[in-house]
Parts: sequence; structure tokens; C-alpha cells
Amino acid sequence: MTSAPATVYLHIGLHKTGTTYLQNLLRVNREQIRQQQVEFTGGPGEPVQALAVWDLQGRRPRGSDDGRIAGMWTGLVDHINASGLLTALISEERLSLSTLKQAGKVVDSFPESEVHVIVTARDLGRVAVSAWQETVKNDSTWTWQEFATAIKDPEMLARNPARNFWLRQDLEKICELWESVVPAARLHVVTVPVSGSPPDLLQERFLSIPGIDPASLSEEPLWNNETVGVAATEVIRRMNESLGGRLNQRQYDRAVKTTLVPLMARRTDPVRFSLPDEELGWVTERAEQTIAALQSRGYPVVGDLDDLRPRQRENRRRPDDATDAELLAASTDALALLAEAHATSWWVQKRPDAETADARDGLASKARAAVFRGQRKAGELADTNPVAARAMGALLRMRDRARLKARDRFKD
Repeated sequence: MTSAPATVYLHIGLHKTGTTYLQNLLRVNREQIRQQQVEFTGGPGEPVQALAVWDLQGRRPRGSDDGRIAGMWTGLVDHINASGLLTALISEERLSLSTLKQAGKVVDSFPESEVHVIVTARDLGRVAVSAWQETVKNDSTWTWQEFATAIKDPEMLARNPARNFWLRQDLEKICELWESVVPAARLHVVTVPVSGSPPDLLQERFLSIPGIDPASLSEEPLWNNETVGVAATEVIRRMNESLGGRLNQRQYDRAVKTTLVPLMARRTDPVRFSLPDEELGWVTERAEQTIAALQSRGYPVVGDLDDLRPRQRENRRRPDDATDAELLAASTDALALLAEAHATSWWVQKRPDAETADARDGLASKARAAVFRGQRKAGELADTNPVAARAMGALLRMRDRARLKARDRFKD
């Protein structure tokens, strides 16, 4: 008879704190993790953690439905409670959006387990610009200035984009809510290292809590949540304006978020954008208030709360300073990348062409096709090889003479 885990860890985000990387790392190393007696559900045929949280919170994709969602939370809980492993880990940043009732239901779903909460937290200055870009990648049309003006104005808190930003990024309130359902000693804050830190430091900090050996995770994730630079972000934002919300969420995600964005990320400006200097004052003040609140509550911290103090990067760009030339180049790039993606995906999925000719006609047609392919290759060679170009010129002149002779014979 299987038994429920002794401990369940809930990684609730926050958004834009390395969650996508950590989750992808856990997914591709699922079996190595299970060998360490830690259940991370979501393999083939298993409940999907993200959909389970959607089910818990009553969420559905904008403009469409997903028949997999209903009942997924119960399926996830049952799977974990029957795993027979000592520990279980759930990682889904939308858990940070839970109401008090939903958070209580999560904890109550594991009555035989000691539930811990893991909160990953990041410098608010880096979060602000990253969150703005993420809203653009999710079909919004706010300019950086509109976004920044809204999130720093308390009078705009009830309206988007400020509402959605602070629901996801008010670290103090989110910790306070989850402290209502688990003791403070079981609410772990993991700080995202500052820029320039060793690349594996975040995963080492995070994995130390459920007791997973970082060295055992030998498989690298194939995909990360990409950034696309200044010009490409503005191109996507303007494209969103032109689309005018005509695509539902699943359509938009397929065409833009999981197709265009990863392609453009490969060609992005190596100079990343950062918080403009004029926003540093209020961001720093808010960060200091948050750090003081976390210290007073005594949560276990992995890392350093000093990591949450905003720092400006050198060689940075404003989020909104793309030139017209950069926008034109990025737009042309986007068009070419989408055309290539559409054409290649269509070609892979298309049905084989039916053969309708009889055997005799088919052989003749194939012979003509072989001649044409040879002519095309000769033409391509002539484009780059002077000797082949002279030969092609002689051939064209010969065709001209043959055409003139045929015309004269027809006149006679």
C-alpha cells in the first residue's frame, strides 16, 4: 500500500523569478529527482501541474476552453498522495495568485503531509521591466511609459496594468496570505542572485530546500522564457495593436508566444534593457519596505535579502528607446521568421501528393523534371561561377538564334 509524502513543498513563484527555468530543469530531470525520493508530477500520462492550478482557481484560457482542466487538481493530489515517495514538489507561479480560501484548500489537500511554501523573489527593478515585456508577449499594448506610470501610482492599483502587476509582485502581501495557512517557519524565501552571479546559484539555492542534489540533474532544459530585446518587444507590441485582440489565448500563444518570440530571441540585441534612472527612486523605496517586512516576520531565507535591492546595469538600454531603423529591421526579421515557420510546419504536415498519371506518362514527366532540375542547378551555378556564367550566356544566345530561325520559317 502506497503512502502520502511526509513533506510537500509548494513553489508558488513569484512570477518573473526564474520559475520557467527551474520548472523546465525539474521536468527534464524528473527521473533523477524521483531517485532521490522526491515526486515531481507531470510526466507522460500524469496530471499537469499548471492545468491543476488552473482547475483549482477556476481559470480558463481567454476566449476558449480546455477540456483537460476540469478535475486536474484532484488528479494531481491523488497522484502525489499515492506516490509512495518521501517528498513531493509542486512548482507553479500561479499559486501566488490564490485567494485565502484556495491557499487553504491546497494545504488541506495533503492532510498527512507537512506542507512548506517556497517563494522565489527578485529585485523589483528587474522584475518591473521583465513583467512589462511579459505583458507584451501576452498580447498587451501598453507602452513602457504607460506601464511604469500605472504601477507606481497607488490611485491606479485597481486597474490594469497595475492590478495584475501587484497581484503577482506584492511579495509582502503574498507571503502574508500563505503565512495564514502554514507557519512562518515553513515559508521559505529564496532570493534570485544579482546579475553577474554564477549561473547555477539560483538552482542550488532552490534545490537545497527539498533536498535535491544539483549535481544529479544532468539534463539541461531545452527551452527558457526568452527575452527579445528593445526593438523586437516594440514590434510585438505594435503587432498586438494591429491584431486588436482577434486571436483567443491559445491561438495567440501558438502563433506569437511559442513561435515568433523564441525565434526572435535568437537574434535579440545583446545589450539588455533595464529600469530607467527616473524610476529607481520609488522602486528602491518599495524594496526597502519589503526587505524590512520579511526580516520582521522571520521567514527562513536562502540567499541574501540584499539581492532584492535594485541595482542598475552598465551598458543597459531603456525599454522604449528603439530607433526607426531598428524597428524596421526587427519587423522585417519577424515577417521572415513567421513566413519560414509557417511554410516549414505546413510542409511537414501536408499530405503526400497523389500520383494520377499512368506509367508511360509518368516516366516522361519524370524525365522532363530531371532536365528542368539540371537546368536550374546550372543557372544557380552560373550565378556564382564565371566559367558557368559564360557557358550559360552561350546557351542563351543559342536559344535566341533557334527562336529567330523558327520565327522566320513560320513566316515563309
